[in-house]
Amino acid sequence: MAPLAAVSPPTPHGSSVIAHWAGSRGLRYEPHPEEAWFRRWEPHDTIAPPSHFLNACTWSAAPHPGHVVLVEPWYAFDDMAPLDRTLMAFASHPSLGPRASIRGGEHFLTRVAFIESARPPEVEVGDPAWDALVTTFAVTPEMAMTAFHRRLRKLLLGWNFQGHLEMRAGGLVLHFAGLRPIQEDYDRLLRIVQQVVEKAITPRR
Repeated sequence: MAPLAAVSPPTPHGSSVIAHWAGSRGLRYEPHPEEAWFRRWEPHDTIAPPSHFLNACTWSAAPHPGHVVLVEPWYAFDDMAPLDRTLMAFASHPSLGPRASIRGGEHFLTRVAFIESARPPEVEVGDPAWDALVTTFAVTPEMAMTAFHRRLRKLLLGWNFQGHLEMRAGGLVLHFAGLRPIQEDYDRLLRIVQQVVEKAITPRR
């Protein structure tokens, strides 16, 4: 799906605080990051594409593989206020995958139209607590169980996960519901996605 608008809006109020937080943590800060990098992750299975991405903060695991980008997805035309504001995280690591996704709850950025790609099949993994908490999408239940193996499910169940988590070969996209584009929640999201990646790449048993 094409973005809603072509011209990036001005950075919102509070962006200087995010820039300062990123600098204090050794993260690279970009008020208007390269849109093409984010668009290469689309189409998403469960998340509607925003019009823009703002205030990106990049953490690197160097010298180990992998990095994380925290960013605000902007859901509004240039001259309008956004529907709501939240955060997303994009993580890259060669051990992530295969492709599968989950959605916990209904949120303003949940994808409802499937024009450029088919709706992914809805599956269950046979874990009653998990299947009651989230809706899982994958080509097969086996792929879902590989992507969301027992250790990762245990972590997300402990959080009573609400939001979206999309796994694919070499990366993941995370929306953790309830987080806002403020310094404290950028910090919290970084810790959350680091934990998710750590559990996701552990042996699948």
